[in-house]
Amino acid sequence: MIRWSADRPAIVWATSAAILLAGGVALTRLPVATRPEVELPRLEIASAWPGAAPELVESYVTAPIEDAVQGVRGVHKVSSTSSDGFAELTVELEPNADVELARLNILERLELLRKGFPAGASPPAVSNYVPDDLREQPLLTYVVSGPYTPGALARIVDREVKPSLDAVPGVAGTSRQGGAERMVSVTYDPGRLQEMGLTPQALIDALRIARVVRPVGLERLGPSERPVVIKDQPTTVEDLNELPVRGNGGLTFRLGDLASVRMDEDAQGFFFRLNGQSAVALSVQRQAGADAIQTAAAVRRAMAAVGKNLPVGVALSLFNDTSQELARQLDDLFLRGGIAFAAVLLVL
Repeated sequence: MIRWSADRPAIVWATSAAILLAGGVALTRLPVATRPEVELPRLEIASAWPGAAPELVESYVTAPIEDAVQGVRGVHKVSSTSSDGFAELTVELEPNADVELARLNILERLELLRKGFPAGASPPAVSNYVPDDLREQPLLTYVVSGPYTPGALARIVDREVKPSLDAVPGVAGTSRQGGAERMVSVTYDPGRLQEMGLTPQALIDALRIARVVRPVGLERLGPSERPVVIKDQPTTVEDLNELPVRGNGGLTFRLGDLASVRMDEDAQGFFFRLNGQSAVALSVQRQAGADAIQTAAAVRRAMAAVGKNLPVGVALSLFNDTSQELARQLDDLFLRGGIAFAAVLLVL
């Protein structure tokens, strides 16, 4: 072999050059990430129907999804959980099943099923199952702060920042931590209720029955049929003030006459501040198969463009960027590889 190679140096040089060229092309197209892509034979399906009871979710959301998924080739078992306004299904596949092909088949079945979904229910989302120990950390984490209330800051992030980041190629999604949700606060005077012979439970009952979600039947459209659901709920604070509160002796009171009803913010016991101002954290997840360094660079450019259009006083701060450490490790690897290659050439 050595004699054959020594007599044909042109072939050896051409082969070596071809191998180096192929390696260079593969290196430029190879996605870089801190962890490899994980693909287990299990899928997760989730759908939300706000305001619906578990029985309604089970009948009109969970059961149709189960019927559609069980007919997909490669599905071994389907388990589901129905709760208030939410349906969650776990699809276990055969050990040798093609996960991506099964996922596409399930999406096709669910697309046909979407037309018969009740009004107000979100389309089912299908995602790959990844154990907690193998879940990748957020690619980037930003902190958004400013002289605003936590609720206002959360709305700024949800409406102006998240949509721009979700559109960046390679971003699987974004999640917000902190802030506050807008809610209705009902404050009452216990002494006044006692004078009128009422209890706080009467106010709770009035608020509970204010939102009604009830099936009334089926509507037939040619060969197909779909459920008809009545959904009635107050839309403004003034509507809540007019809610009837039943008292003793058949007396009826207005909720606005018994309590103070106003819009408020609920931080759920968590308060985030940065330099004395309200703050919200925003995490960016990398899409499976996307290059971490290139995706992080695209996110930083998008955030720089978004920061110019934010309200006065809102600041964007990069809290964590895992791609920087990954880039440093790659630079160190290239340096060591170049030194080793030069040393081999020197020895030869």
